[in-house]
Amino acid sequence: MVDNLMFSIGIAAPIFLVMLAGYMLKKRNWIDHDFVKSANRLIFYIALPIKLFNDVRAVDLSEILDFGFYVFIMSGVVLSVVFAWIISYFIINNQSQRGAFIQGSFRGNFLYVGFSLIENITGSLGAKAPMMLAVTMPLYNILAVIIFSFNNPNREVKVNLKDSLMELAKNPMIIGIFAGFLAAIADIQIPSTILRTAGYLEALATPLALLSIGASVDVGVIFNNLAPALKATALKLVLIPLLAVMAAWQMGFESADIILIYILFGVPTATVSYIIAVGMEGDGELASSIIMATTLLSVITMTAFVFIFRTIGMI
Repeated sequence: MVDNLMFSIGIAAPIFLVMLAGYMLKKRNWIDHDFVKSANRLIFYIALPIKLFNDVRAVDLSEILDFGFYVFIMSGVVLSVVFAWIISYFIINNQSQRGAFIQGSFRGNFLYVGFSLIENITGSLGAKAPMMLAVTMPLYNILAVIIFSFNNPNREVKVNLKDSLMELAKNPMIIGIFAGFLAAIADIQIPSTILRTAGYLEALATPLALLSIGASVDVGVIFNNLAPALKATALKLVLIPLLAVMAAWQMGFESADIILIYILFGVPTATVSYIIAVGMEGDGELASSIIMATTLLSVITMTAFVFIFRTIGMI
């Protein structure tokens, strides 16, 4: 029992501690907003696309082509939105807050925190995690437009499929995933010098991403909308991932797939949800409070879930 607990702490705590380091460095003015902005640009356009390309290029393609798994993932995302939407009618009285509440309850930081957690558990991203990102990213954006449109009477419902597809096609990480997929199909041999250079660049992705998240944390923001933020946090970190894991277990998915499903649904709310909430005329303050609350409390819930998985022999 103690060994399992120490293992679980060793999986989740380093992620939180690196974010804490980013927070402390920002407090001491060793890094600032400009550093975070530049770091995010470096991660988004260079480090993560290279990392995703290398990870996908090296996998067994037969492991990727599990369509039943991706159907489950996409269905789960849609159902989590429906579930959070229904719950919001009972606990959110202000309609202007409902959009931020729903998005904060389902849209997780799978790219940064999720990938870090997967690597801590398995040692690498593996075959399916990048493809999960590819199928959920456009779905998240489409659902966000629908959520905020229906929960803001001053906006019209507009979901432009063409613009969504163009945005997807130009996304550097999606390009990296599918370039890696094509390289795996063609069995392209990349010179060791290029691979080693790429390795240095992709090594920046995880620590720099976590430092940036930590530097963006504003603990005081949580208290602006504490009650709805904590309710969204309970959905995001506990109830929705628990339901997803139970459904996956009932459907007979393998342990490795169930772990990925938990991570997708159980990581803290994505920081981009604040940008989308403000851009769609939603409640930016509540969106920010949910991000902060889920980020701070996720170290407890992620440790707890990993401990359970370890105890029952899934890890």
